[in-house]
Amino acid sequence: MVTTLSGCSLLEVKIDNQTTPLTQQELATRLLTREYALSFFSQVEQNADLLKEQYLVDDRYHQSYVLLWKINAQEGLQRAVYQASPQAGLIDSWVFTKQMDEFFKTEQGMALFESQLPGQTSTKLLAEIEQLASMLMSRSLFNSSKEFVEQFSQAHPFDEIRFIQTPSYRSWLEFNGLSTEEAVTSVGTMAEAMGDVSDRLSLVSQQTPKLIGWKAELVALNSDLTAEDVSSALETLKATSESFQDFVENNPEYMRNLAAYMAVELQPLVDDIDSKTTEQLGKLSQERQALDVMVERERLELIALVERERQAIAGIVSEQRQMLTQELDQVSQDVLTLAMDKLIELIKSTIIYFILFITAIFFAPLGLGYMLGKRSAIKTSNG
Repeated sequence: MVTTLSGCSLLEVKIDNQTTPLTQQELATRLLTREYALSFFSQVEQNADLLKEQYLVDDRYHQSYVLLWKINAQEGLQRAVYQASPQAGLIDSWVFTKQMDEFFKTEQGMALFESQLPGQTSTKLLAEIEQLASMLMSRSLFNSSKEFVEQFSQAHPFDEIRFIQTPSYRSWLEFNGLSTEEAVTSVGTMAEAMGDVSDRLSLVSQQTPKLIGWKAELVALNSDLTAEDVSSALETLKATSESFQDFVENNPEYMRNLAAYMAVELQPLVDDIDSKTTEQLGKLSQERQALDVMVERERLELIALVERERQAIAGIVSEQRQMLTQELDQVSQDVLTLAMDKLIELIKSTIIYFILFITAIFFAPLGLGYMLGKRSAIKTSNG
């Protein structure tokens, strides 16, 4: 963060006897663009924290990319917004937000988190800055600027989450047929210049501790540092930041000297953190490749195991089916034999009952008639 500010010469602005004030349009552009930047910082941080909760604490892969999103998004927009030219700050911020939104719509961007949250956040931020630009520009300039932003973002997309920026303001001037002299702007009156410096120092006091803390957390996540080490360092950093902010608020005449001192003192720390971050990101990339190879190997082994189990189960099922078929054949034969025996017994019984029925129908009346005739003959002979 301090490197960024130093690189843009934000802490080395020399205020001479400049009495040309900024126009109302330029002041409004600077004020509203920096208000948008604060909203950008807040939304990215809040949504990144929500995304962080979706992964395990020891998930170094996803947790590292969550931190990188917060770090690179905030540093990138700070470089875009806090420029001497208010118009350049607006255009570069618009382009940066558009590039970030397009990145999270690519296959590579969506694969980092497997979540729609970064893309939704970027789309919302893009809509906000487009609305802001429509308020600050004429209709024709806004339409041409929107076309430029879309073309420039497609020509210079973000290929990775480092969000490496390409300067766009000069290209915007050429696209709209404006003179490159428009890129040179006045710092305004003494009061306006001091207000600009005050804004930058306020940003330093608010965002630098967060950025250094996130970078330290990123290094700790990918190294052997313990949570206690990081916590102790962050507590010390917080105390230093609070003292610095109190000093800035109560001693405005020393703000620039203090900012220059901070730039000198914190520069080695930032350089060291950046170098360690780069080193750890290289290791993280190697570990990711190794993880991809391991996952692919485990996937193939799992497929082979499932296939073996499927074949074994198919063999068992086939064997059991054959045994069941044999048992069913035997049972069906036994049932058929038993049924035939019962049928024969039933037929025999039926024949016997049929004979008895025929005997009763045909011979019983004859026998009864014979007996009655014989009895009548005996009575006649006696009479």
